[in-house]
Amino acid sequence: MTRRTLSEGVALTCVTTPRFKRSVLRAVLLLPLGGENAALRACLPQVLRRGTAEYTNLNALGAALDELYGARIESAVRKEGENLCIGFLADCIDEACVPDADGLTARLVRLLASLLTEPYLPGGGFSADYVEGEKNALCDRIAALRNDPRSWAVRRLTALMCDSERYGASAFGTVENAREITAEKLFAAWRESLSTAKIELFYCGTHTPDEIEAMWRETPLAASRPGAIYQPHTEVLASPASAPREIIEEEQVTQGKLSLGFRTGGAWLGSDNAPAYWLFQTAFGGSTSSRLFLNVREKKSLCYYASAQFVTSKGLLLVNSGIENANFEVARDEILHQLDECRAGALTDAELDTARKTLANGWRAMLDDPLTLERYWLGQAAAGLLIPPEKRIEQISAVTPEQVTAAAQNTALDTVYFMKGAAR
Repeated sequence: MTRRTLSEGVALTCVTTPRFKRSVLRAVLLLPLGGENAALRACLPQVLRRGTAEYTNLNALGAALDELYGARIESAVRKEGENLCIGFLADCIDEACVPDADGLTARLVRLLASLLTEPYLPGGGFSADYVEGEKNALCDRIAALRNDPRSWAVRRLTALMCDSERYGASAFGTVENAREITAEKLFAAWRESLSTAKIELFYCGTHTPDEIEAMWRETPLAASRPGAIYQPHTEVLASPASAPREIIEEEQVTQGKLSLGFRTGGAWLGSDNAPAYWLFQTAFGGSTSSRLFLNVREKKSLCYYASAQFVTSKGLLLVNSGIENANFEVARDEILHQLDECRAGALTDAELDTARKTLANGWRAMLDDPLTLERYWLGQAAAGLLIPPEKRIEQISAVTPEQVTAAAQNTALDTVYFMKGAAR
């Protein structure tokens, strides 16, 4: 992996490898999460994907991609810590795998750049029809988030837990703001985003970094921009700002969703104790051999599922479970009891060894998937880090049981959220 700066606020990450038959490229803008422009920014890549100055509609754009051996370009709207990532992800067959395919990657690079910098602008602005269609689609997408109770419970937990932090905002904004989108507002948001965003470029394939850099330098994305460029950052709170809160909301679901949010004592992707916290989280609730799965789910049958997620970009630990309404208090107490056991140093060497293998296998598997590598390196870029998966494996191998116990002891309950099933 190599990382280069093409100009102020424009960075290129290259993973050069002959392992894959398809190359993956990415061009995204990093902007602050949330705010009044959240819905506008979430809508932007969908409208830009409708056409460029050269390929003015989806049919023309699709024909151009077909000529590139069936290349694909998808719009992306992501949340990385307290940063919003909007733009495009593409893949195409690697030139090394096809005779007479010279220039394929360069053409796809130019097409990606033109989607962001040279959109279809009839009359000097965005197409009102395109904007209206994508605005309605965004409203439907935001409303549909509630249709998956399991993921919606986690969204509600983070929104409530981080209600005074940017992380509590949705990457898609609100329906109310989405309904106010107009072609004029979106055009202004496009110009502002393109001039102020940190631009992150990515390539995974057989080309050398020099070759890929030369391709991007021929596009407007690599050009210098006047003015201040957004610097991605995320605020990590080491401990809760107040006493633990307990929030119960009724929803029309048959199965209750119990979620607990914890602060990690400052452990996050870039902290020295991140490896120890990964190991603790995995042994606590990160696999089918974890404490939550074996005790809360299997032995005591208090829930249908139970897991713990280390949100490394923000420094949070989120426990998610599906329960019967009547089991709310006993399930909550048992989850906290298992955490107390970990704080007391009850995790055995066998449990920690299993957790190490689980983590190592996950990072090794990442090396076999270029799309997963793309997501990994975007998270690293948003955090200002350059730590490869192989290094993470080395780090967790050196973690001691005492460090894992300390990670558990630094974990403090912030918010308990219970989505009470009201459907009958």
